Amino acid sequence: AVFQSFSIGSNIWVSKWSDDTEMFVNGTLDTVKRDTYVGVYGALGIGQAIFVLIAQLVMAIGCLQSSKQLHSELLFGILRLPIGFFDTTPSGRLLNRFGKDVDVIDNALPATLRAWLFCLAGVIATLVVISYSTPIFIAVIVPIGVLYYFIQRFYVATSRQLKRLESVSRSPI
Repeated sequence: AVFQSFSIGSNIWVSKWSDDTEMFVNGTLDTVKRDTYVGVYGALGIGQAIFVLIAQLVMAIGCLQSSKQLHSELLFGILRLPIGFFDTTPSGRLLNRFGKDVDVIDNALPATLRAWLFCLAGVIATLVVISYSTPIFIAVIVPIGVLYYFIQRFYVATSRQLKRLESVSRSPI
C-alpha cells in the first residue's frame, strides 16, 4: 500500500508540475524550479521502487518459510500414520495430494498472492482518490460492494467443488 501512495504522489506531482505557469520567467526556463520538480519526481519514483522491492522480498521469504513448514508438517504427519492407512489409501492419491499441496505453496500461491495484493492496493487507492474528488461515489460503491460480496461467496463454494472433482480425477496414477 505504501508503494501505491508513492505512485499517487508522483501522479499528483506531475499534475502540479504541468499546471505550473511560472516555469518560464521573462521567456527563460527557471532551471531551479525544473530541477526541484525533477528531483521530487525522481525521489517519489525511487521510493516506490524501494517499497516494491521490500514487498517482493518479504513475499519471497514468507513463501519459502511456509513451503518448508508445510512440507515438514506433511511429512511428519504421513510418517506417523498407522500402517492400515497405507493399505486403504492408494499411494498415487497420497503422492498426488502431497505434491499438489507443495506445488501450490511453491508456485501458484506466491504469484496469486502478489497479484492480489497489488490489485487490492490499486483498488483501494483508486476508491480513495475517486471518493475524495467525488463524494457521491460512496453512495454508489457501497451497494456494488455488497452485491460483489454475495457473488464472491457463491463463486468460492463452486470453486471448491471443482477443485475436489479435479483432485479425485487425478488421484489414480
